[in-house]
Amino acid sequence: MKTAELTGLARSGSPENIGELITALTELFLKADDQERSRVSPVFGDVVLRVLDRLDTSVRKAMASRMRAETEAPRDLLKALAKDTELAVARPVLEGGGLLTDEDLAEVAQEGIPVRHLEVMCEREGIKPVLSRVLAQKGDSGVLCALLGNETARIGADSFDLLLARSRKDAELQSALALRQDLPEPVAAKLVPFLSKELAQQVRDTNANPVLTKAMAEHAAREVEIRMREIGGAKSKIDLLIEGAIAGTVPIDQAVVVFADKDRAFDLGKVLAGKIGWPENVVVPLLYRDDEHPLFVLARIAGVSDEAYGKLVRMRGKKMRLSSASASESARRYGALTLEAARGEFIAMARKMKLPVEIAGG
Repeated sequence: MKTAELTGLARSGSPENIGELITALTELFLKADDQERSRVSPVFGDVVLRVLDRLDTSVRKAMASRMRAETEAPRDLLKALAKDTELAVARPVLEGGGLLTDEDLAEVAQEGIPVRHLEVMCEREGIKPVLSRVLAQKGDSGVLCALLGNETARIGADSFDLLLARSRKDAELQSALALRQDLPEPVAAKLVPFLSKELAQQVRDTNANPVLTKAMAEHAAREVEIRMREIGGAKSKIDLLIEGAIAGTVPIDQAVVVFADKDRAFDLGKVLAGKIGWPENVVVPLLYRDDEHPLFVLARIAGVSDEAYGKLVRMRGKKMRLSSASASESARRYGALTLEAARGEFIAMARKMKLPVEIAGG
């Protein structure tokens, strides 16, 4: 029977009859041998496509489930089912293991389909870059997070750039990017400046992503270099103050007050690092860390008085926009930390980070 005759028969009946006819044709198609299915596939697909919009959801769903992995299934029919507005119909075709390739689905997604359908695509095993890119272009925040959460998805550098651009004001998307172990170094470097304080601290604490942790360290080093250039000709006087405070020829409180009043966090960090014998790159970041307790410990061990620490609190407050209540609480907590308690915590911190336990300047 020719295509025109089959189509005329399909169009002549009621929706129920059309559904029965298509179901019967599907049965015949699937029962045919491979050679016959290959021969009639174009005719079968053409007939079904002409009446697809008139079939009940249940019929379309059954067809999608049965045809999804059929090697001789009409590809255009599968693509049409993938775009069906009913997710129950589209899901079997969108999920992994079906006949449609990532290239096919990228074409489908490019034409515009509901967000729910894109989310199902993100669940596929081993998503190729061609599909990842379209998902990165077309998806909303939920889709993008789902894509990044699929550890088997292969994401190209251009797609990472796109995801990065879309994450600037999206904390959840930033978090998802931060967890990708395949995050390219250039993307990680661009991500660092607009990470939220909370997320940046989490990345540092857990070191869950070495690429991003390295990028954060390099970013901090560049900022330090910029600060050093800004110091310019005054560097010699600053060095004398730092060296004197570390050696004990200048009261440490004097150095702390001077550097805190002038917002010279890096120089203040150098003083603390020198007094306790720890590397500067370990101590300096603690000055603006949300969790202030490690700074309490180091300052107390270094001999910073409660009054001088109050200046440090004000410096932190300006940079981190702390409320007066938060600043007062910081000063109170520092005052409550005894030298004996600080020594115990200092030793525990040093052993945990494999740093010197003996205090260099005291």
